[in-house]
Amino acid sequence: MVTFVTRDSLLRKFKWWVVGAALCVTPLACIPQPKPDPHVITIWQPFDATLQPALDHLVAAYERSHPGIRIHMSFASNDLTSSQKLFLAIAGGVGPDVTFVDGQQLSEWAARGALADLTDSFRASGLKGGDFWGPRWRESTFRGHVYAIPWGADPNFAFVWNKDMFRKAGLDPEKPPRTIDDLDRMVDKLTVVDKQGNIGTLGINPWEWTGANSMFTWGYAFGGNLYKEPDETHPLGTVTADDPKVVKALEWMAKFGRKYDVRKVNSFSTQVVGVGNDPFFAGKAAMRLLHVSQIKTLHQYAPTMDIGIGLIPAPLDGEYPNGWIGGWSLAVPRNRRVRPEAFEFIKWMCTSEEATTIEAIEMEQFPAYAKSPVFARLREDPVRGVFYRILANAKHVRTLMPVQGYYMERIGRAMDEVLYGGDSPREALARVTADVSKRLKSVSDDLAQHAGRDSK
Repeated sequence: MVTFVTRDSLLRKFKWWVVGAALCVTPLACIPQPKPDPHVITIWQPFDATLQPALDHLVAAYERSHPGIRIHMSFASNDLTSSQKLFLAIAGGVGPDVTFVDGQQLSEWAARGALADLTDSFRASGLKGGDFWGPRWRESTFRGHVYAIPWGADPNFAFVWNKDMFRKAGLDPEKPPRTIDDLDRMVDKLTVVDKQGNIGTLGINPWEWTGANSMFTWGYAFGGNLYKEPDETHPLGTVTADDPKVVKALEWMAKFGRKYDVRKVNSFSTQVVGVGNDPFFAGKAAMRLLHVSQIKTLHQYAPTMDIGIGLIPAPLDGEYPNGWIGGWSLAVPRNRRVRPEAFEFIKWMCTSEEATTIEAIEMEQFPAYAKSPVFARLREDPVRGVFYRILANAKHVRTLMPVQGYYMERIGRAMDEVLYGGDSPREALARVTADVSKRLKSVSDDLAQHAGRDSK
């Protein structure tokens, strides 16, 4: 069942908070609720300390171009399923003016009533949905309303290979695998296993990017779809985890796991500590899927490696070019009025040339604003140009459902049941479809009841 973010619901969920405020007649009365300063905009961001210099640069640039406005930006943890600090603040009426929200969270947070409706502000701004990369724009709306403006667009993923390891294995370093059959054949030549069955060098670890992300990535590459977007019959979308081509993708991973022993593959991939000892960077894994944020890491830890970079292989009846997009957006918590000053900041962050250039160059985040002039530079870069191609061709995001977090957890569990437990991929994914569909139906019913109460 969906939980709407209200004072009562948060108090029921976080009983420790009530206890801490036991001396108050009304617990929420203990929380100071100052009148917003019209000259100050408060922002909550989820990034680690390595991005702080770029965030400081963004703040300074905005304040310089908007005299009289001050930005107070602070950290708020977000684990891509929830943000406890934000939900508590919303319930207490003390949320920030603007918050980052991951694209995959948007539908769920909007359904819970955690976000303010930005539709009117967006229409008045002169912006259009077509100004942004299509998949990112779709995951910024819910039931026909705008709840966030897309900021970043992560192209997931590029395919990289170590050309020296190709040469040593007798493979043409200029001809990476195009199909899954090509990939399987090359993995055989690139993987070295000793007499005890321990892996010395590995062709690729296909499930390196956690269960759910790997399932989305290969499911889309195989030509499958994990959900159908909302329509009149199914206004919250339809779960399709057991799409036949998604099943084929998991069958392929299961076969790979049996051949090379999933536990030994994972042990090989995690036996050393530290980013610099990553098997690919250390010259022990020949191929991998690379995220755009790892470009700098690759240059830092493997500066002399002769690498190739291209697109993820796919079956002949799959999807090529393939890929999907993730990314952060900017929204306004529901307890806050959508202040013109706050929306102006959101618009500047997401669409201005200065902000999108800082985002792309200093933060290594591709802008979601497709019209940003910085793309002229990114397209010409030999590495980032490949990511641009993925971005320009990508049709998918994770899902646009208000049960996204549960769906991700169930897909990851299904992969474990198949890879480690030997379950049938078809049966495991059918269980995911059934379980998530049931949860989605419950959310749909709750939304209908909530709408009925609001209309009275």
